[in-house]
Amino acid sequence: MCKEAIRLVLYQSSANYRRPETFENKMTYPLPPFSTVIGAIHKACGYTETHEMDVSIQGRYGSMSRRIYRDYNFLNSTFDDRGILVKMTNESMLSTAFVKVAEAKKQGSSFEKNADIKVYDQNLLEEYQSLKRKGREVQILKNEKLKPELERLREEKKKLAGLRKQLDKLSQEFERVKEQEEDVREKIAETERKFSEYEKSVFSVPYSHFRVLTTSIKQYEILSDIDLIIHITAKDRGTLEDIYENVTNMTSLGRSEDFVEVKEAAWVTLRGCEGELESEYPAYLAIENVRRQKVFTKDKGMSRQIVGTKYAIPKMYTISENGQRVFDKKKVLYASGYTIDDMTEGAGIYVDWLDDGKYYIVNFV
Repeated sequence: MCKEAIRLVLYQSSANYRRPETFENKMTYPLPPFSTVIGAIHKACGYTETHEMDVSIQGRYGSMSRRIYRDYNFLNSTFDDRGILVKMTNESMLSTAFVKVAEAKKQGSSFEKNADIKVYDQNLLEEYQSLKRKGREVQILKNEKLKPELERLREEKKKLAGLRKQLDKLSQEFERVKEQEEDVREKIAETERKFSEYEKSVFSVPYSHFRVLTTSIKQYEILSDIDLIIHITAKDRGTLEDIYENVTNMTSLGRSEDFVEVKEAAWVTLRGCEGELESEYPAYLAIENVRRQKVFTKDKGMSRQIVGTKYAIPKMYTISENGQRVFDKKKVLYASGYTIDDMTEGAGIYVDWLDDGKYYIVNFV
């Protein structure tokens, strides 16, 4: 039972492999998820389409610490009495870059009235205040002129519709009333369109560039002094050749600032287990192999089932109809000090023997 694979030995001084279900405080997986490794490999190889591959991930870290960061959260509405007033620098709203305008000092502050605020940019604050006044002017114009005019036109259209229903459909009078009714309908649509364009140009669009954000102090977990042993296999040998030739293009694993050093990349032939072998590194183990006791504790005097932390780790993804990524999550157990024997055939478990007699237990998921 042999399998060809690529072995990568990596080192990172620090990293956060963020667990997607954590928001308030960004917790980390103990090892990079399959999707993170596969994504980094695809980027290193310059792939623009998915290349199927299986990955085994094991390793260890020296320590875990928590670091403080300031989190910025944009509110759904531009409140006048709280948070930090900012203006987005990209008018297309494709960027989250902003310029601070003013900050509320306490509850009951007002950016428009200059009440209890700290001003960062007076010109932008005056622009915001002018837009607030313009917004009220637009609302008055809508209530006092637009609505009465639309009500008059709709009433006229209603009368013409009632008259049309009383007329002979073959008569000239019917056609004349029908044309008048259509003219009124078009006038209603044109009146609404012109006012909407006016409102957008003088208020809605420029005002939308102002946002209010709040800040809070949060934490994220950081792993330090990380050693990783990753094995990759694929049905297509060309994929493995690409990985071997391009793996040095891999610059980070996790966040963009989590730089990675490729210490070794090697072609290896994985073999089945003969006898009983104990793992040196913690690893992600397929939960099914744990339940079937393909991997177990070394101490035969105890229950053979190993203890660890269960995760649902994302691996490959597909694109849904609405364009979102839908990940296939693999149920695994993160465990250390586990043992395998010669009963692992067909379980995706192999041994990578080194020249010095040492070995890595490989668990493809």
